[in-house]
Amino acid sequence: MSADTRPLTAPQYGMWAGQRMEPDSPAFWTAEAIELRGPLDAAALGHAVIDTLRRCDALHMRYRDDGDGVRQRLDPARAVAWPQHDFSGEADPWRAAEAWMRADLDRPARLGSGPLFATALLRLGPQRHLWYLRAHHIALDGFAYLLLIHRVAAVYSAAVDGREIPAARDFALAPVIDEAESYRQSPQRARDRDFWMARLQAAPTPVTLAPLQPPSDVARSERHRLPLSQYARWQAGAHECGVDWGAWLIAGIAAWMHRASGATSICIGLLVMNRLGSRALGVPCMSMNVVPLQLRIDPDAGFDTLAREASAALARLRPHQRYNYEWMREDMGLAGSHAQLYGPVLNLMPFDRGFRFSGLEAEAHPVSVGSVEDMDITVSPLPDGLRVDIEANPAAYDAATLGRHHRDLLATLDAALDDPRAPLARLHATVEAIA
Repeated sequence: MSADTRPLTAPQYGMWAGQRMEPDSPAFWTAEAIELRGPLDAAALGHAVIDTLRRCDALHMRYRDDGDGVRQRLDPARAVAWPQHDFSGEADPWRAAEAWMRADLDRPARLGSGPLFATALLRLGPQRHLWYLRAHHIALDGFAYLLLIHRVAAVYSAAVDGREIPAARDFALAPVIDEAESYRQSPQRARDRDFWMARLQAAPTPVTLAPLQPPSDVARSERHRLPLSQYARWQAGAHECGVDWGAWLIAGIAAWMHRASGATSICIGLLVMNRLGSRALGVPCMSMNVVPLQLRIDPDAGFDTLAREASAALARLRPHQRYNYEWMREDMGLAGSHAQLYGPVLNLMPFDRGFRFSGLEAEAHPVSVGSVEDMDITVSPLPDGLRVDIEANPAAYDAATLGRHHRDLLATLDAALDDPRAPLARLHATVEAIA
């Protein structure tokens, strides 16, 4: 990308608009920590991290509203700092490192001057380290993190194994911006706008499980890991309903929301990657969108019926999911407010988050998912199972309430496996017995 300024992509603009509402808020920082267990070659890791992050255009952009709209430019310095901190002498090295990461996240973001990211190596013991990466959501989404982690792992592994370093990946942002501009000016965007306006104008007020509160800079988390056998059961349950497991999971969330609220109209915010068939597929950047998925609940119908309706709803949305959520908010007159067009958000990771650092055991730990308006549900396939996390606004959900919601969601999914054709009212009775 040249030094000339360029327009923002729609996903970037959504994050810029959110940060503009709260200029000093750290809520848009995201972070992951990759735990590395074993004899780490710290020099090789440092080289791999610095080289990879330096090549990633999205991490080095600077943003400015010049009066004619927001523009971005690439900082040619591409600076990457690589500090190292040793917590191995602390009584609880993990807790000390966690406190350091939380403190690092509690800083204002400066989209005009940067930096948009930070990274560090945290030593917990002789054979236990954390590679920490923090980035503003305007720069990276969850899939972008995975692209960077896989590249660092590949470069590190080649170095310590004495193999040739893999050819550099093209992490240029310019083709992604050009593609986004083509869509913005296309007839398809106008068709997508018409589709969403028709749906949103007729939609009821979204249901949440707690009164809406102003966004918080931090999220309350409830995490649970399921064994690989449970993942297989979910897939088998989806097959029995005649849908894929994503639609099955959406139906489960809708049934859980219905039981908790009594509402018969449930709207879920569905995170979509918008990368397949796109120039963004191999470029670490902010590409995701969130689209409202509305479902009507019939308490007398079976769960399998609701799953098929979720599948049909997904099919209707897919041709129009590039239309950005921030545009929807503007179309509905909600720009500059915290009003939402959906209740809980589902982030269904459609990819294996496994990666290999040669000679080491590696595991990713989410540190921050960024701003959470109400509640985010993330389902992540892992090499050895499945992780089901809920992040919630702590002003709306205390720890006990969030824990109960998490248990009830998993109980609802278990009940759906036991008898997918049972009416939802009977399924809810089963959940009562399980919970």
